[in-house]
Amino acid sequence: MGAVVVLASAAVGVGAAPGAAAPAQGYVRLAHLSPDTPAVDVYLYSGKGPLDRRHQRLVLKHVGYGALSPYQRLDGGTYTVAMRPANAAATSPPVLSAVVRVRAGAAYTVAGMGPYKGIKLRVMDDSVDLPANRAAVRVIAASLKVPTVDVTLGDRKLAGGLRFASVAPYEIVPARTARIRVRGDGGQQAGTKVALGAGSVHTVVVLDGKPGLRLLSLVDVAQGSRTPTGGVNAGFGGLAERPASDRDRGVWTVLALTVLACAGTATKVRMRSRRRA
Repeated sequence: MGAVVVLASAAVGVGAAPGAAAPAQGYVRLAHLSPDTPAVDVYLYSGKGPLDRRHQRLVLKHVGYGALSPYQRLDGGTYTVAMRPANAAATSPPVLSAVVRVRAGAAYTVAGMGPYKGIKLRVMDDSVDLPANRAAVRVIAASLKVPTVDVTLGDRKLAGGLRFASVAPYEIVPARTARIRVRGDGGQQAGTKVALGAGSVHTVVVLDGKPGLRLLSLVDVAQGSRTPTGGVNAGFGGLAERPASDRDRGVWTVLALTVLACAGTATKVRMRSRRRA
């Protein structure tokens, strides 16, 4: 599991290089937040159509529930996000599609949300203006087991009666480390600490857990940066059918070495544990 998280974090460099985006560029990340919907393949196309290989910009294979991709840096303009069942032919009609208009300097999350029989693609605006020494945090309700939740940050109420497949607006809060608590109607609850640095923007996703609830805490924009940092959860098989530039190949080479290094470290830890035993 540790290697998978490293993979997703390192992949941020492929879609969004460090530093501020060019003035005409924005960011888009893709997510699967429908608990009872099987894994899907998610496609990103330039324009409104046709949805063919000529206009295909990105494919994420086997995206499972609770997965968010890193942000992808894109030129300003119109794009189409389409979802197909996992392993379906790229030429088959998508089961869902949505158009997102990318503005310069703005960021968006496009997520499949709702129950399987009523799933929809929702486009969320991830941009927020922050006063000095402040942070922002919002909550996405994506638990079908606990369809209504109340959310607090320390002693401050962030959302009350937030229903499944809903998104609370960003709340501007003081920069500090605080605990987010989520409580359901039936007494189910979960919590996590969030380091709200000055100038940082956060999203907390409420997911179905085993059992009860689990929380996914995302840093949308890091402290003092205007460049989105992307998702941290993996849950998908990887990027596929995407033209690889020299920079991309270099990133994946470093990424592979990182995963191998992590595997070697894990082996050493296991060996030490056996010796202690």
